[in-house]
Amino acid sequence: MALAVPTTVTETPGASVASSVWNSQVRDGFGFLIAPPVFVGTQTTTQSLANNTWAALNLNTEQVDSYNGHSTSTNNSRYTAQVGGYYTVAGVAVFAAGSISIRGARIHVNGSVVQGSAQMFAPPSTSNLCGVATPTRVVYLNSGDYVEVAGYQLTGGSLSTGVASDLASALWVVWAHA
Repeated sequence: MALAVPTTVTETPGASVASSVWNSQVRDGFGFLIAPPVFVGTQTTTQSLANNTWAALNLNTEQVDSYNGHSTSTNNSRYTAQVGGYYTVAGVAVFAAGSISIRGARIHVNGSVVQGSAQMFAPPSTSNLCGVATPTRVVYLNSGDYVEVAGYQLTGGSLSTGVASDLASALWVVWAHA
């Protein structure tokens, strides 16, 4: 059940709290804090990424989406905040085996890069999948803002993402506080 970010009830001495106020500002507040918005989405089908271009990664599988902020069919690279607040966000971009060159991952909010969220490196092997994790960041999202994980590669041609039983591109989003 999706709940709004709680507001605190104030009361004057001797007055009683109406049940509607108690339910909306006390009971629902505790309910929200016990079960805030959480999203984990992963990629289970590969995606071709163009050379030298940042691209949002498609997340066609949800492990959890407690506030229905993600669709597996429409704009499936995005998690859209259902309630405003600060969110803890992290992602990973996984790449198929390929030539040794630069691979990267970063976080976008509303299509713009989050400063300090990129991680890039050259994989040591041409024969294995390669995962690049973003640093964990706290970002403010208004209701309706969206967050994505993006991947980048510099092989000179297109390169697919990689999917294995224990390694896949993913995005984690957890509401932290108002």
